Amino acid sequence: MYNDKINIKSSIKYQKSDVNELDKDRILCQIQKTGNTFFYMKQVDVDVEHLRVPVSVLNQLRRDALEKFEKALENSILRENGKEIVLEVPAKQKFQGKKPKVNLYLQKFDSQMDYSALNYHEIYVPFKDLIKGKEMRDCIAVLPTIVDEKYRKLIEENQPILEKVKAIQITHLSQIEMLERMKIDKKIVADYSLNITNDLSEKVLQDLGVKRFTLSPELDKKEIQQFCTGLERELVVYGRPCLMTSKYCPIGKNGDCQKACQKGNYELQDRKNFVFPVVADMVNCHAKIFHSKALQQSAKGLQMDFVRVDILHETKEEIEKIISRINF
Repeated sequence: MYNDKINIKSSIKYQKSDVNELDKDRILCQIQKTGNTFFYMKQVDVDVEHLRVPVSVLNQLRRDALEKFEKALENSILRENGKEIVLEVPAKQKFQGKKPKVNLYLQKFDSQMDYSALNYHEIYVPFKDLIKGKEMRDCIAVLPTIVDEKYRKLIEENQPILEKVKAIQITHLSQIEMLERMKIDKKIVADYSLNITNDLSEKVLQDLGVKRFTLSPELDKKEIQQFCTGLERELVVYGRPCLMTSKYCPIGKNGDCQKACQKGNYELQDRKNFVFPVVADMVNCHAKIFHSKALQQSAKGLQMDFVRVDILHETKEEIEKIISRINF
């Protein structure tokens, strides 16, 4: 982290009578405004009790300081020019040709459904649902897309749950560091949100200890066949892709939040009458918005270790039918 000091001065002199006098609280209020920047003021020390300068002067000082700090921060992490980065990618390993196993991925957990009765190899379950739910066979814990302070605390307080699962799916590289810090030694699965699109990114994941990755849905058949490190490969053959994760919850903001998101299914409808399912997270009130249609693709001839079926609002009968129709 960048720790150097940033000094900003103003040429404006003390005003005797042209402007209103600012007290310490007003000075703090103006200095602490960071707007849409990625900074926030952790501590502000003010050495004067009163100040007679225009508010615009304080605002400009703050903007200049943040801009100068941002540039200094960028310069501190720039790579040296001419330094060659070499990644050694092994020769493509021969695929064993086994029939891929079917995994289920729960976009939303249904406490009334008996998932154990379904024909799956492994099942992905959101971490928050493992806390309040019963243990499930061959379970992979899914970490949230955004691990904020609320989720970080929740994960640390319920670490024993992660010790019991078969594997942990990450959605961001920073989560590898978090698991290492917590000394959790579990098989790591990388979701397609990491956008693994070639053998070089696959090699980086392998070096970080990842054992399996889900391919990006943007890849075509030719691009899929280029992977070569020997990591387990998984392809989503059915499901609604998550279009975005929003800090704004359209369910709770529609009125006073009374945990309405836990009492039914919600959707957004656009001007063309397309309907987009919305799933809210009670932990941090973030909302996931999913595609208006369930997308399907064939895994035939693609040399996969696993195929993944993403479940949102499908019934048990619908899930069984989807699994039976998978084209290997």
